[in-house]
Order: sequence, then C-alpha cells, then structure tokens
Amino acid sequence: MFSIKQESMEILLFIYGLSFFVLGISVLFSRSRDSEYFFANKIWLLGVFAISHAFEDWISLFEYIHPKVKFPLLDYIQSFLLLVSYIFLFEFSRFVIRKSFLKSKHKNKLREHIIYKLYYPPAIYTLISIGLLFLIYLHPTISGINAAIRYTYGFWGAFLLGGGLYHYGDSLKKNQNTNTLKLYFKISGAAFAAYALFSGIVVDPISYFPGNIINTETFINIFHFPVQALRGLCALVIAAASIKTLGIFRYELVTKLNESYENIKRFSSNASHQIKTPLTALRLQIHLALKKNKNVQEYRDSLRAIDSEIVYLQDMVSNLLLLTRIQNMNIRENFQFVELDGIVLEIFEEYSVIAKNKGVVLDIKNLDYIQIKAEPTLLRILITNLIDNAIKYTPQGKKITISLIKSVFLISDEGIGIPQDKIPMIYDEFYRVNAPGKTHIKGYGLGLSMVKKIIEIHKAKIRINSKVDKGTSISVKFN
Repeated sequence: MFSIKQESMEILLFIYGLSFFVLGISVLFSRSRDSEYFFANKIWLLGVFAISHAFEDWISLFEYIHPKVKFPLLDYIQSFLLLVSYIFLFEFSRFVIRKSFLKSKHKNKLREHIIYKLYYPPAIYTLISIGLLFLIYLHPTISGINAAIRYTYGFWGAFLLGGGLYHYGDSLKKNQNTNTLKLYFKISGAAFAAYALFSGIVVDPISYFPGNIINTETFINIFHFPVQALRGLCALVIAAASIKTLGIFRYELVTKLNESYENIKRFSSNASHQIKTPLTALRLQIHLALKKNKNVQEYRDSLRAIDSEIVYLQDMVSNLLLLTRIQNMNIRENFQFVELDGIVLEIFEEYSVIAKNKGVVLDIKNLDYIQIKAEPTLLRILITNLIDNAIKYTPQGKKITISLIKSVFLISDEGIGIPQDKIPMIYDEFYRVNAPGKTHIKGYGLGLSMVKKIIEIHKAKIRINSKVDKGTSISVKFN
C-alpha cells in the first residue's frame, strides 16, 4: 500500500482547512447587504459552511498528527461540524436552485416543475433526512455516519450549487466586468462540482455500495496519492474564484456611487434652475407692489400672488427632499403587510372632491382585496401622484377610471395624452411634456420621478400606453 509522508499530509489538511476558512471570512465580511443580486441576502450560508468545514478539517489534522490520542468526543464533534457545514451548503444550493427558477422568463411554468416542487423545504429535507438515517442504519459507526453525511447533504449540496453557479454567470447584466465575473462563476461552479465527487463520493471504507468499492483506500491504491490532495486543490480553486466573484458586490457599490454622483450633479443643476423661476416671480411681484402706490385691493392681489408662489416653492422643496430621501434610504428593511385596496379607496375618496370641482368624473371599476408587503407612505405617494396627474391633464367633462385587479393597479383617463417619443423621458426629474394650450397647469416635473423610484424600491413594474388627445392608461404590477 502506498504511504504518503506525514509532513505532506499535514500540509494538505492544513491548506484544505485554511482555504475554506479564508473563503468563509471573505463571504461573511463581503458588502452584500444592499446588493440587488438575488443570492446576496443568503450568501452568509456559504460563509458558515466554509468556516465550520474548516474547523472540521482541522480536527482531522489534529487526529492525524496525534494518532495515539484517544478522545471519542472529538469524533462526534467532527461529525457534528461536518453535518452542520453540509446542511448550510445544501440550503444555499437549494435557495439558488429554486430562485433560479423564479428568475426565468418561464417562471410560472417552471413552478410546476418537479425539481422546483421537490426543493420546497419540507419535501427535500424530509426525503434527504430519511436517506441519511437509512445509510447510518446500514453502517452505524463514526465512519458510517460521516459517509452518510457526505453521500446526502454533502454531495447534493456541492453538486447542485456547482451547477447553479456555473450557469448563473450568463444571467448577469452586461457591464465592463461581466466577462470576468462569468469566468469566475464558471470556475467556482466547476470546482464545487469536482469537490462533490471527491468529497461526497470518495469516503472512508464502509460496508455498502459505493463506499465498499470507491473509497479513500482504493483511491490511493489506484492513483498513488490521497483524495485529500484533490479536495485541497478544489478548496483552493473554490476559495480563489469565489473571493474574486465577491468583487461583484464591490463593483456594484462603486457603480451606485458613480450613478449617485451623476444624479446629484444633474439634480442640483435642474433644481437650481427650477427654484429660480418662482423666486423670480416673487421678486417681480414685490417690485411691482413697491413701484407705485396702490389701493388696498391691488395690494391684496399682489400678496395672494406672492403667497401662491411661496406655497409652490415650499411644495417643490418638500418634494425635492422626499425624492432625495427615497434615493438614499434603505426602505425595504421597514416593509410591512399593507392592504392596497384600503389605500386606493382612501385616496379615491379624497380626490373625488377635487375631480368633481374640476368637472371630471373619477370612478372605480374594480377594487379587489389585495395585501402586499410594502412601505405604506410610499404607496400613498405613488397612487396620489398617478391620480393627481390624471385629474390635472384630463379636460372638463371627461372620465378617469381606477381598477385594482389581483396585483395590478390600473388608472385610465381621457386626457390630453403623451406623445410616444416623450414617454421614456417623463420619469426624469423636472421634465414636463409641453402640451399646447396647457402651460397654465402647474407642476414641478417630480411626481413621476418619485413614482419610478417607489416602483423600483418595491420591485414592481409600470407600463404606460398613451395616445395624444385620446388619453393615457398606466398599470402598476406588484409582486
């Protein structure tokens, strides 16, 4: 039988454990909290797997260095760490597999797929735990327990995670780092798949197939080096490629900072221009009032005009501050379950009076009971802005219809409409469509900017259909 030098084996086991330990620390301290990538909020599972697996391997190193030290409890601690590490790995792979189904454009069809249903937690954990207990029953020793853990949670967790990571790179949004990230995802995926074979199939000798044929002893006899060498190599590749892949969060942060900087520059430029307009009007009104003596009524008219411009300016500043708050706050952490139909009805009752005073019919066609997880204040702002805009741009005698069906809010008006080439620009701050004969309609061009931000925060979808002089239909679909 081939024998490997003790020093070489010690180095292998140490590097094997160190690779996973470094990976675990890197994952747990990665800046993934505010990331938009779907696996970001679950990547800590991979970190816990790596750290617990590192300690399990270092126990193997201790036992290899001190073979005469008999400490039975240490064997059970090692088996426990092995189980814990692979459960976390399996859970991360389960999450990636199921979430990948939901990211597909055929997600409704894929929800009926056997794999998606099988990987629902109660089903898969019941099935795999039964398998684990059955294998332990076949070989009820420490080596049998470890083999059972590797065959079930270990092999399937690593193998499926490898496949998921390998194919995930193709779904990344295109940017200057996409090709590099795709490569690292594929390397990580291939390394995890290889690790599944060397760590989940090649186990210590046991009494049943395949462990009675393919095991650590037969491996070293055939290839003349221990399987731990390949496990260590996989661990090194996984750690190196995964740490490089974690750069996705750093790149995302830099991109957001650059976008914020450009937004601030554009925002400041537009804001200064917009605020100058009411300030100029105020100065003109005051100048005219001071230019010559007037009667009391004329002074009252001047003060009313000044008051109107001040209210307009106050509203604009409030909206500017709110828009800035929406851009910078991590609002999703404070989501709560909200009855959307209640919010729509409340705002409808408030704006019915405004619509009636203008001579516009505001009507509810459908109002389904809908409960979603959201930020209620922002939902009110979203619905309010859409209804307010519809009333502003709908002529007297025309009609506005509101519907809430399933998870879709729909508002249709018979207003002046929006030219097709202008629709992409209506979400820009301070942008207003210059409709002939409608320059008297006051506004700041901020309402739809806030609507767009609120929709992005809630990961909803907005669709606008409009024809000039025919009307506009806007639908907002919540997940």
